[in-house]
Amino acid sequence: MQKAVILGSLAILLAALAASAAWFRAGLPPTCTDPRTVALVRQSLTGHYHLPPATTLDNVRTVAGGWLAIRFVCTADLAGFDPHALPEGTPLPGQVHFTSRLTPDRSRHEVTVQLQPLMIWEQAQ
Repeated sequence: MQKAVILGSLAILLAALAASAAWFRAGLPPTCTDPRTVALVRQSLTGHYHLPPATTLDNVRTVAGGWLAIRFVCTADLAGFDPHALPEGTPLPGQVHFTSRLTPDRSRHEVTVQLQPLMIWEQAQ
């Protein structure tokens, strides 16, 4: 009898923890590979950094964040554009680093984007 009470109590506790985690996760920002996050990153790349609309994100990786994270720090490679078609003086983009989070009042999803230029090594004299 005592064993059944302990097992029942443990099952109820585990169910409550799982329900709490699921409820908490529902109010967190979208992950790195979520289509909403990718769309906001592409919008920033074309609007702020003036990259062509054909620019795509390849190899999207989560650097920090997890199932119960309040923000996700991500990195991705850029592809799908002709480097020669970029405006004069624009550094060749290599990677993009971005953070996905909700605003403090949890009403909007926002993404902060940083573009890392591709480093090309050339022999100096």
